[in-house]
Amino acid sequence: MNILRASAVLLVLPLLAVAGLDCPAAAQTSPPPSKAQPVVLFVQPASAMTFKDGVLTLKNVPQNTYFFSDRPDRITGQVRNDLFVKYWNGEDANSLKNDPPNAALAVGSAQGRPTGAIVVLSNPRVQGDDMLYDARTLTGDIPVEAGQTVLFIDDAVAPCWPGYREDVSGYPCWAQAAFSR
Repeated sequence: MNILRASAVLLVLPLLAVAGLDCPAAAQTSPPPSKAQPVVLFVQPASAMTFKDGVLTLKNVPQNTYFFSDRPDRITGQVRNDLFVKYWNGEDANSLKNDPPNAALAVGSAQGRPTGAIVVLSNPRVQGDDMLYDARTLTGDIPVEAGQTVLFIDDAVAPCWPGYREDVSGYPCWAQAAFSR
């Protein structure tokens, strides 16, 4: 999986530039997704974060993970965090468990310059209002603790459930299923 799909770079690079990150792999592209399975990126804002012993903890995250896709689908929405974790750990061939995603971690700072890192994420879990990941740094530095943070999770092929009819609902198959479970 690419560090960040080139189509999302236009949205993420300004934030990374503010954070002072260099993202050389951002220019790589993925093959275009099929119409049946759009590629989406996930966004998780947090009021604070900690990083200790390889565990990234996003504090006080919203109850939903936001997602979006680029053209031609232009999908936006949100999915409950517990369903996001269930999707991540699924047995589907496109499961994020089988191909851990990269993510851009953008960390704000009231005292100085924002920082950030590119990380590989695995083992997501929800603990109360917090979202935890095992994280391995690819580039940049993750502070031990910080305030406002946003995690941009790399692309994932949206799964489809058997029997779902997108032509009837108007929603991408996986998003509709996420809202109905």
